Amino acid sequence: MPTEKEQTIEELQQGLPITIVADGQFSDSLKPLLAQLEMWINFQALKADWYGNEDLILSFDFTLVRSLEEKIQQITEVSVESWVVESGYAYHYESSCLTTIAFIAVDDLVQGGVGIEQAIKARLTAVANAIALKHGLLALE
Repeated sequence: MPTEKEQTIEELQQGLPITIVADGQFSDSLKPLLAQLEMWINFQALKADWYGNEDLILSFDFTLVRSLEEKIQQITEVSVESWVVESGYAYHYESSCLTTIAFIAVDDLVQGGVGIEQAIKARLTAVANAIALKHGLLALE
């Protein structure tokens, strides 16, 4: 019979709780970076013991977008009240299913030109930590 930790690892392999994709405006050449970021943030969550309680597995669906303006227009058509919009990212947390949908903007990072990957990581963790804080989980580094 598998241990609790082995079961958790098996469940993670079936589908990672934190996913990162890019919207249709990006080329497929971004896929290796997206996979790397996805593995990185899921590993950070594992290190912070976010998966220790099976009843509290937070899931995040991140989408990289060029700019938030277009997405904010779509969001406000639905319901702006349930979305948190910050500089560089916007997210909606659905507490009933522990799921967060988030958009991470990259155009402003590309214009800066340096440290793009680190800046994306900072935005990913900012969203994840905002939700984790609500549940008393350790912050990601």
